Amino acid sequence: METDRQAHWLHPLTALNYARAAVQVGLWKSEEILVSHYFHRDDHLLELGCGGGRAGLGLWQRGYQNLTITDFSPVMVDMTRHVFDEIAPTHLATIEKANACSLHYADESFDGVLFAFNGLMCLRGREDRQKALPEIFRVLKPGGIFLFTANDREKGENAQAWAREPKLPDGEPGDRWHETESTPVFMHSSTESETLAELNGVGFKILQSKLRSEIASENAVVKNFAGETRFYVAQKV
Repeated sequence: METDRQAHWLHPLTALNYARAAVQVGLWKSEEILVSHYFHRDDHLLELGCGGGRAGLGLWQRGYQNLTITDFSPVMVDMTRHVFDEIAPTHLATIEKANACSLHYADESFDGVLFAFNGLMCLRGREDRQKALPEIFRVLKPGGIFLFTANDREKGENAQAWAREPKLPDGEPGDRWHETESTPVFMHSSTESETLAELNGVGFKILQSKLRSEIASENAVVKNFAGETRFYVAQKV
C-alpha cells in the first residue's frame, strides 16, 4: 500500500492524464455557473491544485485572464504550462509552484480562490487542511470568495460503499486510497457538516453547499471523469 500521500501528484503519468482532461473535459457546466455568479472577469483569481490546467484554462477561455494558477507539484506546473502554451500561446496567466499549506502571497492578494475537483481533500489529511484553510482565508481580500468541491460520503453516489469502508489505521473516517492508472491516490471524503465546521472554524461565511447534480446536469464525459461531488462557496467576512 502506498504511504506517501503526495506521490501520486508527482508522477508524470498523473500529470499527463490531467493534461488530457484539460483538453477533453474542460470546465464543468456546474463550475461555469458558479464561477460566473461569484467572480467578475477582472477579478484576480488564485487556483490551487491546478493539475494539468483544466479549470485554469477553462477560466482563461471564458475571459478570466487575471489568473495565478498553481500546484505544489512541479510536474503538474510544467504540464499546465505546456497545455497553455499549446492552446493559449498568448496567455498572460501566471503559472507557478505554490503550496496551499504555506502560500507565499501577501495578505488580501486575491478576489477569489478556486480549489477544483476535490483538491482540498487530496491534501495529506486534516492537519494539512487546518493549515491550508487559514492560508486561503489570509490571501483573500475582504468579501473574497473561496470555491471548491469535496466528495460527500453521506450523500454522494458512493455513500453506501463509504458506510462499509473501514477506517485507515493512520487516518480518520473518510480517508481512503483509490487505485488509478498511474499510482494509488489518497483522498478524503467528508460529510457536509464536517466541512462546514472546518470552514466556520476559520471564519468563513458559507454562501452555498450543493451537490453538483443539484447545480447542473453534466454530460457523460464530466460524469465519467469526476462522479458526484459537493460544491462549497465560502466568503471571507
